[in-house]
Amino acid sequence: MKGIPKAGRTLASIFFSFFLVAGQASATSQADTPEQWLEAMSDATRNLTYRGHFVYQQGANLETLNIIHTRETEKDSQRELERIRYQDGLPREMIRRGKEIVFATAGREPTRFEHESLMPMVGRFTGKEFRKFYDLKPASLDRIANREAVQLLVIPTDRHRHGYQLWLDRRTGLMLKSVMVDSDGRIMERIQFTDLEFPEKLSETELTQMKAVKAASVNEKLVKLTDEDNRKPAGWSWKSGWIPDGFSLRSQSRRKSPVSDQTVDAVNYSDGLASFSIFVEPDETRVLSQATEQIGSMAAVSKVFRSDNSFFHVTVVGEIPLGTAERIAVSVRPEEQKQTQATK
Repeated sequence: MKGIPKAGRTLASIFFSFFLVAGQASATSQADTPEQWLEAMSDATRNLTYRGHFVYQQGANLETLNIIHTRETEKDSQRELERIRYQDGLPREMIRRGKEIVFATAGREPTRFEHESLMPMVGRFTGKEFRKFYDLKPASLDRIANREAVQLLVIPTDRHRHGYQLWLDRRTGLMLKSVMVDSDGRIMERIQFTDLEFPEKLSETELTQMKAVKAASVNEKLVKLTDEDNRKPAGWSWKSGWIPDGFSLRSQSRRKSPVSDQTVDAVNYSDGLASFSIFVEPDETRVLSQATEQIGSMAAVSKVFRSDNSFFHVTVVGEIPLGTAERIAVSVRPEEQKQTQATK
Protein backbone atom coordinates (compact mmCIF):
# COMPACT_ATOMS: atom_id res chain seq x y z
CA MET A 1 0.00 0.00 0.00
CA LYS A 2 1.52 3.29 -1.07
CA GLY A 3 2.00 6.21 1.27
CA ILE A 4 2.43 4.25 4.51
CA PRO A 5 5.94 4.01 6.00
CA LYS A 6 7.28 0.45 6.01
CA ALA A 7 7.96 0.50 9.74
CA GLY A 8 4.74 2.18 10.70
CA ARG A 9 1.78 1.05 8.64
CA THR A 10 -0.96 0.16 11.09
CA LEU A 11 -4.36 -1.40 11.05
CA ALA A 12 -6.94 0.99 11.29
CA SER A 13 -10.49 0.96 12.23
CA ILE A 14 -10.70 1.75 15.71
CA PHE A 15 -12.34 -0.60 17.72
CA PHE A 16 -11.93 -3.32 20.05
CA SER A 17 -9.07 -3.77 22.22
CA PHE A 18 -7.38 -6.13 24.65
CA PHE A 19 -8.17 -9.32 26.53
CA LEU A 20 -8.77 -7.86 29.99
CA VAL A 21 -10.72 -8.94 32.91
CA ALA A 22 -14.20 -7.56 32.36
CA GLY A 23 -14.56 -3.97 33.33
CA GLN A 24 -11.18 -2.94 34.72
CA ALA A 25 -8.12 -1.25 33.24
CA SER A 26 -5.63 -2.39 35.83
CA ALA A 27 -4.44 -5.51 34.05
CA THR A 28 -0.99 -5.28 32.50
CA SER A 29 -0.98 -8.47 30.42
CA GLN A 30 0.12 -7.90 26.87
CA ALA A 31 -0.64 -9.74 23.64
CA ASP A 32 2.19 -11.25 21.64
CA THR A 33 0.73 -11.44 18.12
CA PRO A 34 -1.42 -9.10 16.01
CA GLU A 35 -4.26 -11.63 16.24
CA GLN A 36 -4.08 -11.61 20.02
CA TRP A 37 -4.02 -7.82 20.06
CA LEU A 38 -7.25 -7.78 18.03
CA GLU A 39 -8.88 -10.13 20.51
CA ALA A 40 -7.63 -7.95 23.34
CA MET A 41 -8.96 -4.84 21.61
CA SER A 42 -12.37 -6.45 21.17
CA ASP A 43 -12.61 -7.44 24.82
CA ALA A 44 -11.43 -4.06 26.12
CA THR A 45 -13.88 -2.10 23.98
CA ARG A 46 -16.78 -4.19 25.22
CA ASN A 47 -15.82 -4.58 28.87
CA LEU A 48 -13.87 -1.56 30.10
CA THR A 49 -15.34 1.44 31.87
CA TYR A 50 -13.81 4.57 30.36
CA ARG A 51 -14.47 8.19 29.46
CA GLY A 52 -12.64 10.64 27.23
CA HIS A 53 -12.61 12.92 24.21
CA PHE A 54 -11.65 12.02 20.66
CA VAL A 55 -11.50 13.76 17.30
CA TYR A 56 -13.18 12.24 14.27
CA GLN A 57 -12.11 13.25 10.77
CA GLN A 58 -13.89 12.20 7.60
CA GLY A 59 -12.53 13.90 4.52
CA ALA A 60 -12.31 17.63 5.25
CA ASN A 61 -14.79 17.40 8.13
CA LEU A 62 -13.31 17.33 11.66
CA GLU A 63 -15.39 16.97 14.83
CA THR A 64 -14.69 16.61 18.55
CA LEU A 65 -16.74 14.11 20.55
CA ASN A 66 -17.04 12.98 24.15
CA ILE A 67 -17.58 9.32 25.05
CA ILE A 68 -18.40 7.40 28.21
CA HIS A 69 -18.73 3.62 28.27
CA THR A 70 -19.45 0.91 30.83
CA ARG A 71 -21.34 -2.36 31.34
CA GLU A 72 -24.54 -2.64 33.34
CA THR A 73 -26.22 -5.64 34.91
CA GLU A 74 -29.95 -5.98 34.32
CA LYS A 75 -32.07 -9.04 35.08
CA ASP A 76 -29.04 -11.29 35.64
CA SER A 77 -27.48 -10.30 32.29
CA GLN A 78 -24.93 -7.70 31.27
CA ARG A 79 -25.04 -5.27 28.39
CA GLU A 80 -22.94 -2.34 27.21
CA LEU A 81 -24.00 1.20 28.01
CA GLU A 82 -22.39 3.91 25.89
CA ARG A 83 -22.93 7.61 25.24
CA ILE A 84 -21.33 9.85 22.63
CA ARG A 85 -21.92 13.60 22.55
CA TYR A 86 -20.87 15.95 19.74
CA GLN A 87 -18.90 18.92 21.05
CA ASP A 88 -19.25 21.00 17.84
CA GLY A 89 -22.25 22.40 16.00
CA LEU A 90 -25.85 21.54 16.83
CA PRO A 91 -26.15 19.60 20.14
CA ARG A 92 -26.41 15.89 19.30
CA GLU A 93 -25.89 12.69 21.21
CA MET A 94 -26.15 8.94 20.75
CA ILE A 95 -26.86 6.50 23.54
CA ARG A 96 -26.45 2.74 23.15
CA ARG A 97 -27.88 0.03 25.39
CA GLY A 98 -26.64 -3.27 24.05
CA LYS A 99 -27.40 -3.06 20.32
CA GLU A 100 -30.21 -0.53 20.62
CA ILE A 101 -29.16 3.04 19.82
CA VAL A 102 -31.04 6.28 20.35
CA PHE A 103 -29.93 9.32 18.33
CA ALA A 104 -31.10 12.67 19.71
CA THR A 105 -30.73 16.10 18.09
CA ALA A 106 -31.78 19.36 19.72
CA GLY A 107 -35.33 20.26 18.68
CA ARG A 108 -36.10 16.90 17.05
CA GLU A 109 -37.72 13.69 18.18
CA PRO A 110 -35.14 11.00 18.99
CA THR A 111 -34.92 8.02 16.64
CA ARG A 112 -33.87 4.42 17.22
CA PHE A 113 -31.76 1.96 15.27
CA GLU A 114 -29.44 -0.97 15.95
CA HIS A 115 -25.64 -1.13 15.81
CA GLU A 116 -22.79 -2.91 17.57
CA SER A 117 -20.98 0.24 18.72
CA LEU A 118 -21.22 4.00 18.40
CA MET A 119 -17.56 4.78 17.82
CA PRO A 120 -16.62 5.06 14.14
CA MET A 121 -15.12 1.76 12.99
CA VAL A 122 -15.56 0.07 16.36
CA GLY A 123 -17.03 -3.33 15.91
CA ARG A 124 -15.46 -4.13 12.58
CA PHE A 125 -12.94 -6.55 14.00
CA THR A 126 -15.61 -8.84 15.46
CA GLY A 127 -14.95 -11.88 13.27
CA LYS A 128 -12.08 -13.80 11.74
CA GLU A 129 -13.42 -13.98 8.19
CA PHE A 130 -11.87 -10.64 7.26
CA ARG A 131 -8.42 -12.28 7.45
CA LYS A 132 -9.12 -13.88 4.07
CA PHE A 133 -9.02 -10.46 2.43
CA TYR A 134 -6.66 -8.48 4.69
CA ASP A 135 -3.08 -9.06 5.80
CA LEU A 136 -2.49 -8.33 9.47
CA LYS A 137 0.97 -6.98 10.34
CA PRO A 138 2.67 -5.64 13.49
CA ALA A 139 4.33 -2.23 13.22
CA SER A 140 6.04 -0.28 16.00
CA LEU A 141 5.55 1.36 19.39
CA ASP A 142 4.25 4.92 19.64
CA ARG A 143 2.60 7.35 22.06
CA ILE A 144 -0.99 8.59 21.72
CA ALA A 145 -2.87 10.76 24.27
CA ASN A 146 0.18 10.44 26.54
CA ARG A 147 -0.16 6.64 26.61
CA GLU A 148 2.13 3.99 25.13
CA ALA A 149 0.58 2.48 22.03
CA VAL A 150 1.16 -0.60 19.87
CA GLN A 151 0.70 -0.16 16.11
CA LEU A 152 -0.92 -2.77 13.89
CA LEU A 153 -1.58 -2.85 10.13
CA VAL A 154 -4.52 -4.16 8.14
CA ILE A 155 -3.58 -4.30 4.46
CA PRO A 156 -6.22 -5.29 1.86
CA THR A 157 -5.38 -8.03 -0.61
CA ASP A 158 -7.50 -6.56 -3.45
CA ARG A 159 -8.68 -3.19 -4.75
CA HIS A 160 -12.23 -3.46 -3.39
CA ARG A 161 -11.24 -2.53 0.17
CA HIS A 162 -9.46 0.24 2.04
CA GLY A 163 -6.42 -0.21 4.28
CA TYR A 164 -6.21 0.59 7.97
CA GLN A 165 -3.72 1.72 10.61
CA LEU A 166 -4.49 1.13 14.28
CA TRP A 167 -2.87 2.24 17.54
CA LEU A 168 -3.82 0.22 20.66
CA ASP A 169 -3.17 1.16 24.28
CA ARG A 170 -0.26 -1.01 25.40
CA ARG A 171 -1.66 -1.32 28.92
CA THR A 172 -5.35 -2.03 28.27
CA GLY A 173 -5.57 -2.79 24.55
CA LEU A 174 -8.18 -0.07 23.97
CA MET A 175 -8.03 1.69 20.61
CA LEU A 176 -6.34 5.09 20.92
CA LYS A 177 -6.10 6.07 17.26
CA SER A 178 -7.22 4.70 13.91
CA VAL A 179 -6.69 5.73 10.31
CA MET A 180 -8.34 4.46 7.13
CA VAL A 181 -6.35 4.98 3.93
CA ASP A 182 -6.97 4.42 0.23
CA SER A 183 -4.67 2.58 -2.18
CA ASP A 184 -2.50 5.72 -2.55
CA GLY A 185 -2.08 6.16 1.20
CA ARG A 186 -4.42 9.16 1.46
CA ILE A 187 -6.31 9.42 4.75
CA MET A 188 -10.04 8.72 4.29
CA GLU A 189 -11.04 8.62 7.94
CA ARG A 190 -9.30 9.18 11.28
CA ILE A 191 -10.24 8.90 14.93
CA GLN A 192 -7.90 9.76 17.80
CA PHE A 193 -8.32 10.12 21.54
CA THR A 194 -6.99 13.38 22.99
CA ASP A 195 -7.63 12.40 26.62
CA LEU A 196 -8.74 9.17 28.24
CA GLU A 197 -9.36 7.88 31.75
CA PHE A 198 -10.52 4.60 33.30
CA PRO A 199 -12.67 5.30 36.38
CA GLU A 200 -13.60 2.42 38.63
CA LYS A 201 -17.25 3.23 37.87
CA LEU A 202 -19.32 6.01 36.33
CA SER A 203 -21.14 8.55 38.48
CA GLU A 204 -24.85 8.19 39.23
CA THR A 205 -25.45 11.39 37.25
CA GLU A 206 -23.78 9.93 34.16
CA LEU A 207 -25.74 6.70 34.42
CA THR A 208 -29.03 8.52 34.93
CA GLN A 209 -28.46 10.76 31.90
CA MET A 210 -27.65 7.75 29.73
CA LYS A 211 -30.92 6.07 30.68
CA ALA A 212 -33.11 9.17 30.41
CA VAL A 213 -33.30 9.55 26.61
CA LYS A 214 -36.31 7.82 25.09
CA ALA A 215 -36.61 6.90 21.41
CA ALA A 216 -39.43 7.38 18.98
CA SER A 217 -40.94 4.20 17.56
CA VAL A 218 -39.55 3.04 14.23
CA ASN A 219 -41.90 1.74 11.55
CA GLU A 220 -39.75 -1.02 10.15
CA LYS A 221 -40.49 -4.54 8.98
CA LEU A 222 -37.54 -6.91 9.32
CA VAL A 223 -37.38 -9.70 6.75
CA LYS A 224 -35.92 -13.08 7.67
CA LEU A 225 -32.65 -13.78 5.89
CA THR A 226 -32.00 -16.95 3.92
CA ASP A 227 -28.88 -19.07 4.40
CA GLU A 228 -29.23 -20.81 1.04
CA ASP A 229 -28.17 -18.00 -1.24
CA ASN A 230 -26.11 -15.15 0.19
CA ARG A 231 -26.84 -12.91 -2.81
CA LYS A 232 -30.58 -13.57 -2.85
CA PRO A 233 -32.15 -12.73 0.53
CA ALA A 234 -35.59 -14.12 1.36
CA GLY A 235 -38.35 -11.67 0.48
CA TRP A 236 -35.90 -9.57 -1.55
CA SER A 237 -37.28 -8.91 -5.03
CA TRP A 238 -33.99 -7.56 -6.35
CA LYS A 239 -30.86 -9.22 -7.62
CA SER A 240 -27.35 -7.91 -6.98
CA GLY A 241 -25.57 -9.16 -10.05
CA TRP A 242 -22.16 -8.54 -8.51
CA ILE A 243 -20.95 -8.46 -4.91
CA PRO A 244 -17.19 -8.37 -4.10
CA ASP A 245 -15.79 -11.68 -2.90
CA GLY A 246 -15.82 -12.05 0.86
CA PHE A 247 -18.81 -9.78 1.53
CA SER A 248 -21.75 -11.63 3.07
CA LEU A 249 -25.30 -10.60 3.84
CA ARG A 250 -25.70 -9.26 7.40
CA SER A 251 -29.15 -7.66 7.56
CA GLN A 252 -32.25 -6.87 5.55
CA SER A 253 -35.19 -4.58 6.19
CA ARG A 254 -38.17 -2.94 4.53
CA ARG A 255 -39.24 0.48 5.73
CA LYS A 256 -40.99 3.66 4.72
CA SER A 257 -38.79 6.16 2.91
CA PRO A 258 -37.89 9.23 5.01
CA VAL A 259 -38.42 11.48 1.97
CA SER A 260 -41.49 9.97 0.25
CA ASP A 261 -44.46 7.64 0.70
CA GLN A 262 -42.59 4.80 -1.00
CA THR A 263 -41.30 1.63 0.65
CA VAL A 264 -37.53 1.16 0.67
CA ASP A 265 -35.87 -2.26 0.54
CA ALA A 266 -32.46 -2.32 2.22
CA VAL A 267 -29.71 -4.91 2.63
CA ASN A 268 -26.33 -4.68 4.31
CA TYR A 269 -23.17 -6.62 3.42
CA SER A 270 -19.90 -6.92 5.33
CA ASP A 271 -16.59 -8.74 5.04
CA GLY A 272 -16.08 -8.53 8.80
CA LEU A 273 -14.30 -5.19 8.54
CA ALA A 274 -15.77 -3.00 5.79
CA SER A 275 -19.49 -2.84 5.02
CA PHE A 276 -21.93 -1.34 2.52
CA SER A 277 -25.71 -1.07 2.12
CA ILE A 278 -27.98 -1.22 -0.92
CA PHE A 279 -31.29 0.69 -0.93
CA VAL A 280 -33.95 0.27 -3.63
CA GLU A 281 -37.25 2.14 -4.00
CA PRO A 282 -39.66 3.15 -6.79
CA ASP A 283 -38.73 6.45 -8.44
CA GLU A 284 -41.33 9.07 -9.27
CA THR A 285 -39.14 11.44 -11.28
CA ARG A 286 -38.92 8.94 -14.16
CA VAL A 287 -35.63 10.52 -15.20
CA LEU A 288 -32.67 8.21 -15.82
CA SER A 289 -29.68 9.51 -13.91
CA GLN A 290 -26.60 8.58 -11.89
CA ALA A 291 -24.63 10.49 -9.25
CA THR A 292 -21.53 9.58 -7.27
CA GLU A 293 -19.85 11.13 -4.25
CA GLN A 294 -16.90 10.31 -1.99
CA ILE A 295 -17.11 11.83 1.50
CA GLY A 296 -14.11 10.74 3.49
CA SER A 297 -14.30 6.97 3.82
CA MET A 298 -17.90 6.82 2.61
CA ALA A 299 -18.67 6.20 -1.06
CA ALA A 300 -22.20 6.92 -2.28
CA VAL A 301 -23.66 6.02 -5.67
CA SER A 302 -27.24 6.87 -6.65
CA LYS A 303 -28.73 5.52 -9.89
CA VAL A 304 -32.21 5.67 -11.44
CA PHE A 305 -32.99 2.96 -13.98
CA ARG A 306 -36.00 1.75 -15.94
CA SER A 307 -37.51 -1.72 -15.95
CA ASP A 308 -40.33 -2.02 -18.52
CA ASN A 309 -42.65 0.88 -17.60
CA SER A 310 -41.37 1.31 -14.04
CA PHE A 311 -38.51 3.41 -12.72
CA PHE A 312 -36.42 2.52 -9.66
CA HIS A 313 -33.87 4.34 -7.55
CA VAL A 314 -30.84 2.33 -6.36
CA THR A 315 -28.40 3.74 -3.79
CA VAL A 316 -25.20 2.09 -2.59
CA VAL A 317 -23.46 3.57 0.46
CA GLY A 318 -20.48 2.15 2.30
CA GLU A 319 -16.84 2.16 3.33
CA ILE A 320 -15.64 0.82 0.00
CA PRO A 321 -13.85 2.39 -3.00
CA LEU A 322 -16.09 4.50 -5.22
CA GLY A 323 -15.48 2.28 -8.26
CA THR A 324 -16.59 -0.77 -6.30
CA ALA A 325 -19.80 0.99 -5.19
CA GLU A 326 -20.53 1.98 -8.80
CA ARG A 327 -20.11 -1.60 -10.02
CA ILE A 328 -22.48 -2.88 -7.32
CA ALA A 329 -25.12 -0.22 -8.12
CA VAL A 330 -25.26 -0.89 -11.86
CA SER A 331 -25.65 -4.64 -11.21
CA VAL A 332 -28.89 -4.32 -9.20
CA ARG A 333 -32.00 -5.35 -11.12
CA PRO A 334 -35.50 -6.68 -10.31
CA GLU A 335 -35.34 -10.42 -9.74
CA GLU A 336 -38.11 -11.10 -12.25
CA GLN A 337 -36.17 -9.30 -14.99
CA LYS A 338 -33.08 -11.38 -14.31
CA GLN A 339 -35.15 -14.56 -14.60
CA THR A 340 -36.75 -13.37 -17.83
CA GLN A 341 -33.36 -12.58 -19.37
CA ALA A 342 -32.05 -15.99 -18.35
CA THR A 343 -34.82 -17.77 -20.32
CA LYS A 344 -34.17 -15.87 -23.53
